[in-house]
Amino acid sequence: MNAENIENQILKACKRIAPVWPLKNSVAVNPYLGMSDMSFHAATKKLSESSDIDMTMSIEFYLEEIQKSKIHDVDIRAALDENDKKRLSTTIFFKEIIVLSISNGAFEKFKVKTVADVAEELTKKNWNEYMIDRVSSWASSYFDIYQASWNTTNASKSIFQSWKQDAQIDRSAELMGIKNFRSLLKQIPDNSLEAATFIIDRLSIPEETLETYLHTLLLKPVGWSSYVAGEDWNNSLYSGSSDNLKSFLSVLLCWEFCLIESFKESGIEAAWKFNKIELENYSRNAITDDCLEARMILQDAYDFACQRELREKFNARQLTSDTIERPQVQAVFCIDVRSEVYRRNLETADSEIETIGFAGFFGFPINFIPLAHKEGKNQCPVLIPSGPVVKEALVGSENTDKASAKRIVKHQVEKTWKSFKAGAVSSFAFVSPLGLSYLPKIVSDSFGLTRPTVDPNKDGLGRMISKGRDLDLSEIALEEKVSMAAGALTGMGITERIAPMVLVTGHGSSSVNNPHATGLDCGACGGHSGEINAMTAEKILNDKQVRKELFSMGIQIPEDTHFVACLHDTTTDEIHTLGAANVPATHTVLFESTRRALKTASETTRKERALRLGIKTGDVHSSIFQRSKDWSQIRPEWGLAGCSSFIIAPRNRTSGMDLKGESFLHSYDWKSDKEFKILESIICAPMVVTSWINLQYYASTTDTKHFGAGNKTLHNVTGGIGVIEGSGGDLRIGLSLQSIHNGIEFVHAPRRLNVVIEAPLDAINEILEKNPSIKELCDNSWITLLSINENGKIEQRYTGDFEWNKITAELPNKEKELITI
Repeated sequence: MNAENIENQILKACKRIAPVWPLKNSVAVNPYLGMSDMSFHAATKKLSESSDIDMTMSIEFYLEEIQKSKIHDVDIRAALDENDKKRLSTTIFFKEIIVLSISNGAFEKFKVKTVADVAEELTKKNWNEYMIDRVSSWASSYFDIYQASWNTTNASKSIFQSWKQDAQIDRSAELMGIKNFRSLLKQIPDNSLEAATFIIDRLSIPEETLETYLHTLLLKPVGWSSYVAGEDWNNSLYSGSSDNLKSFLSVLLCWEFCLIESFKESGIEAAWKFNKIELENYSRNAITDDCLEARMILQDAYDFACQRELREKFNARQLTSDTIERPQVQAVFCIDVRSEVYRRNLETADSEIETIGFAGFFGFPINFIPLAHKEGKNQCPVLIPSGPVVKEALVGSENTDKASAKRIVKHQVEKTWKSFKAGAVSSFAFVSPLGLSYLPKIVSDSFGLTRPTVDPNKDGLGRMISKGRDLDLSEIALEEKVSMAAGALTGMGITERIAPMVLVTGHGSSSVNNPHATGLDCGACGGHSGEINAMTAEKILNDKQVRKELFSMGIQIPEDTHFVACLHDTTTDEIHTLGAANVPATHTVLFESTRRALKTASETTRKERALRLGIKTGDVHSSIFQRSKDWSQIRPEWGLAGCSSFIIAPRNRTSGMDLKGESFLHSYDWKSDKEFKILESIICAPMVVTSWINLQYYASTTDTKHFGAGNKTLHNVTGGIGVIEGSGGDLRIGLSLQSIHNGIEFVHAPRRLNVVIEAPLDAINEILEKNPSIKELCDNSWITLLSINENGKIEQRYTGDFEWNKITAELPNKEKELITI
């Protein structure tokens, strides 16, 4: 096989690995992203056979859901029809799955093997685990983000060159039994691609099976592979090097080479040759796994049950009247599922308030630089590069300068103090005389009287924060401000009817001692709190010059309209009115009445969420606030657990409907979108992001071993970028068990995203045709598209290749549809 063909296969394998981001800006990612060109069922089969990765739950799980009447006969029937098993009766199918459930695991499944797998069978030693431990230990040092006091790797070199340099002086592999490990590495070229070519030739892997083999190899340390893929993703956005994963793959290949060379005398050559023959047969012939086939059908039935429930809600609902001509207040929230609960309660608290759903960065993709910092953070979706720079400031330039100097001094002192505490010698001197002085702080933190970590907004500023927090937008040109403002108002759908007061409500979470805290913040803001985007929106949309330019474009913001920046704390369900000081006197009465409605909505929402959190006694409100400050709390909130649908329609289609905090809600009126550009932007961005979130929760539930972060109580932060479970092993990605399970049962139901759209089918099809990658997600059943008709009923379901089927089946008869097992 020539070098070009090998490189092509390496590239294909690397594209199969989805990216992940570090803890400082953790966002949800679809872990199956690289598999979207395959059908959901094909990917399920491939991952099961290559890496023993589960994309479905156990048969017992689905049987329990049937017994709970969550899956009905009509759902099973639909799943059988979908899988070309129309002749198979549900009765016979149930008999089959009962047998499979009893015999599950009795039959050996085919598994794609690497050299490490073959070596394990020969030597009875777990070489995969050892390899992952060593690679993880090295990678933690190489990718370290200022956590380690002493870094032993050379991060100035490429991944492969740095690892090879360190590995050639590491005797541990030889001590564990891999003979001549260091001398074998010297035979391998220093260039990562040349090394990969050299090793692949040595292993004599046929081209038709090479991609499968390489993908399987990358999935061994899937956490680190995904992190490196994330580095490539970010670099590609900003025109940097995107060959890191290829280089990392060469590291893994080196282990394969050393294992096969080291165990020649054990007969590994013959075993490896036999394995290659099996792999070739696998690539040419489909292998049937009856148990997996049954689980896939049951998963389809589970998804059909979710669609049925959603359709029941829409079809049983009486439509409300058209929206009022001009509401008193409009409150713009992120489309996040947690906002659905709050919006419903806010509209109940005050009927004069209209809520709007829009992506939480509000159309302002900024790069925010906190006070006294040199580098900024991207406050925008990871799918797009950040835009203009916004700097943190305090009211008054002299206050900004003083605060900046104060924060720098504080951080310098803290850095020196931390170095002293962690020093090899000084740490012992520190513990004995000064250790007890920390006891009062430990006690007060434990009882929630003080905060274990400083609020980053107040860090180092002390009383100066009382001067008032501000933003410096001086680096944004007027033309760019106008462009962002026009895009935001158009996307929100309020260019022609804007209320006297508009609350731009970002969201963030509040928790302590939580490495995954950013995962609870706003994904549309790059895994950060949305307050900066809300404050930026307030300043720009209240700017008289911006409004003047918007007027010349045909967008008129009424003179009496004032935008107010707010922040929804999703942990406590408090709304912080960040722009309260800027509200003009003319709006005081309206603002105060709105505040009262917000207070009522917060209290109602907390009571509703308390039921999910298991808070049944005592003061609900104080209990929820206490969770946000408790450093032993493993579950400060449920995040987006339960997310299963994304609704793109006018708010009057869902207002008053209890969607249980499981639906993303994006306001959209196709009648005001003549060229369907707004719909296209929603389908190509927010819909993709919500699918990422949905599938991350899905994967963390169906396979917490590979795509979940494991037990939160065992987490150790490594390199400042992620966590490992315990003292070693792979970088853990996805969600912890505590984020999806309450200790008794799963709180997140693994169901694929249902996207409900109110728009002409021709318009949706045209968008799919223009965007093949989006069509791929829908055609391959990663996303289900459902259409709402003019009466607000879910009427059509997308079946692939621009085809839609009218849903004609009657709603199931509850008495007749129950299944007896």
